[in-house]
Amino acid sequence: MPFDLGEIFWLEVEYEDDPNEFKRRPAIIVGKIENSLFILVSTTSQSPNDPPSYYDQFKIPIYNWRKYGFLKPSWGLGYRLIRLTDKELKSVVKREDFLGRMNEIDLRNLIEKIKRIHQ
Repeated sequence: MPFDLGEIFWLEVEYEDDPNEFKRRPAIIVGKIENSLFILVSTTSQSPNDPPSYYDQFKIPIYNWRKYGFLKPSWGLGYRLIRLTDKELKSVVKREDFLGRMNEIDLRNLIEKIKRIHQ
């Protein structure tokens, strides 16, 4: 199963404060670099706080979340990118984990905001 930009699938993502614990989250392929490495962004259904907390500045809205198979309104966690090789990704993602593909406009919006966060 080849992977491509904008594809969305379920992925076990480790907790930042406890790498031994995982949560199953939708993940989106947002970039490819040499050596077939992928850059993935995990997602959250926790909306930004009012007033915003420090991490809220990194939440990128996924506008068409229903269309992509998400169960709740969702935001990409733009500060947290995960790098995996094609082989590593194939070992953890099965065909039944595939949720769909982002449309070009939503994907460009997501990638542009991620680039700004990481500059």
